[in-house]
Amino acid sequence: MTRHLLLGQKTFADWRALAPTTQRARFTRLIDQADSYLTYLPPVEHPRETITYIGMAVANLAFAFRLTDDARYLDRAREWIRIAIGYPHWGIIRHPDTDLNAAWLLFGLGLAYDWLGDALPREERDALRAKLHLQGTRLYDFAAANEGKWWSSAYWQNHNWICYTGLATVAFALENEFDETRAWSQRAIGNFRAVFDLMPDDGSDYEGVVYWCYGGLWLLIAADLIQQRTGLDLHTSEFLRHTFYYRLYASAPSLVDTANFGDCHDRRSAHAAAIYYRLANAYRNGHAQWLADHFERIGEWARERTQGLLRPSSASHAFLEFLWYDPSVAPTPLADLPRARVFPDLGLITARTDWSPHATFLAFKSGKPTGAKPWARGHALNRARGWQTIKTGHAHPDENSFILVRGSDYLAVDEGYSKEKQSRHHNTILVDGKGQYREGIYHVADEIGEEWGGKLADHLAGQHIVYARGEAAAAYDPALSLERFTRQVLFIGGKYVVLCDDLASREPREFTWLLQTDSQLGIANYELRIANDLERNSQFAIRNLQALFGSTRLRVFVCEPRQFAVKNYEQEIVANPSSSTPDWVLRHTQHTLMLTPERTRATRFVVALCVEHPTAAPTRVESLACETGSALALADAETRTIVAFAHDARGIRIAEQIETDARWLVANFRGDDLHDFAAGDATRVVIGGQTRFESQKPVFCER
Repeated sequence: MTRHLLLGQKTFADWRALAPTTQRARFTRLIDQADSYLTYLPPVEHPRETITYIGMAVANLAFAFRLTDDARYLDRAREWIRIAIGYPHWGIIRHPDTDLNAAWLLFGLGLAYDWLGDALPREERDALRAKLHLQGTRLYDFAAANEGKWWSSAYWQNHNWICYTGLATVAFALENEFDETRAWSQRAIGNFRAVFDLMPDDGSDYEGVVYWCYGGLWLLIAADLIQQRTGLDLHTSEFLRHTFYYRLYASAPSLVDTANFGDCHDRRSAHAAAIYYRLANAYRNGHAQWLADHFERIGEWARERTQGLLRPSSASHAFLEFLWYDPSVAPTPLADLPRARVFPDLGLITARTDWSPHATFLAFKSGKPTGAKPWARGHALNRARGWQTIKTGHAHPDENSFILVRGSDYLAVDEGYSKEKQSRHHNTILVDGKGQYREGIYHVADEIGEEWGGKLADHLAGQHIVYARGEAAAAYDPALSLERFTRQVLFIGGKYVVLCDDLASREPREFTWLLQTDSQLGIANYELRIANDLERNSQFAIRNLQALFGSTRLRVFVCEPRQFAVKNYEQEIVANPSSSTPDWVLRHTQHTLMLTPERTRATRFVVALCVEHPTAAPTRVESLACETGSALALADAETRTIVAFAHDARGIRIAEQIETDARWLVANFRGDDLHDFAAGDATRVVIGGQTRFESQKPVFCER
């Protein structure tokens, strides 16, 4: 019995029998999608823009025909195929025949060749076979000739995954007719063996969640296709096993919105039902099944298919949704999952107050440009083979940066997609006005040494707080002689985010602290207080900056340094997401708050962000005298929270209140009574004259 590509152990007849039962909803989706292609055709002459959509259209039409025997789908598939094979080249703007346009069409038309078989008239089948062989030869020859360059060996880049999946598909479709296609499939299989060995074990993707959605689909196709055709099981990949949770935990409270680190077209075009169905199917992952079902219930799939910015849109995945949906996987709600998770390879930690759409959410990132494993293994390959495997077009100079969201309100934002990567677009630090890596270009971290980059030095999640510490001095040009950029972040009960930044350089520098927002923070009524109360050692320079974002008030309190210049200005972010569609430009405006003290060799920023409902009584913030560190108190109607950071090994001493050797401490009081506390790297904590914790070695404690 002939085994067709991607059908698993089933025949077309088997799948047809399931269409009105377990696959009924997916079958309806498939027919709706196939019907949409009956209303138009691609242009007869190759357009300037991308033609990737043609491959998926043909695959959907071919599959719909096989499930229905409706001649309309076959006839329209033949028309689409005729136009596609009439193009002398696949792609005309950038890398004709040797990049994404060719790969998408090889995939879709390769499936159609395999699926339609003798349903195509002989002369049309011969013409399609000849075109597939020609385009497959062109793609294979490019990959072989450019080994070690561009996508051929860029194992962590979506172009690699898409191009080799297209090559594998056409190789399998033609393997009984052209002997040389065995070399094509072997090259593709060898590539994916390497890819799955080299991808981060934590499931993260430095390109960002939108490219995870765009490119990650092809890793799943490749693994499924290769296993079905050869028996090689690439699903043992730790990356694939864990990657759903990278996507889930990079979701803002609505689950639709995202933490848009990396290149992201917008804040929500980063989901695909086919991906979740496949991960649920392959790993019996009930959380993935639940999320796919949830998005169906709330209408997100319908919205994404018509309004999402990815091209082709996820609407074109209909045949994959049908093939990959497994009704035997029981949906598992998210409520019992931990509220925080770390992805150490990317240096990413995210936390939320709960799994409701009204939660407060924080994401913090400090790592290598492509993630730790790809960065180290890529440099090792480059040294050993003289290759250029590291491509960082979708990486950003954003180490020690963060995103803050409450409900659907984005409070501290990331730029998303940009043409020229700049640290001044992120919530991080500039040194003498300069940012990280080779900013100002698209491939921001190509051809720099392995020593560059940040790291997530510490992290933990307690019952009431989440803590992270990033080290990012090595992300800056060595010419700046930066010796230290340590950022500590405390996420406290969803109400407060407190940041402590320690910077030091061998020479005096101008350090600029950045906060990016969607609308301007009001500074017209700020109160300037220049440490004139020496007894209390008041360290507020700007007492209150605030803005309303939807239903949330964000207030910013600057506790250290004592004096600095303030600037608040607009930045326009411009991106061209597709080089093959040069006229497609994304633009948006974000507002940037800059705090810049006088030039110095070392400084500390301590900033509290208060997340409040607009009608709530404003948080009262007080700077506390701290003998060996920095401390502040934040008070609302119910609690008073003391937050403190040590300067060094002497710890934290606040007269008559706190004494500890901890690196940091958070203590919550209700009235005069201590309610709970947490401390990091502590052996002893004394609060209110009472010893609350002791240990023989420095540890995290929470009571």
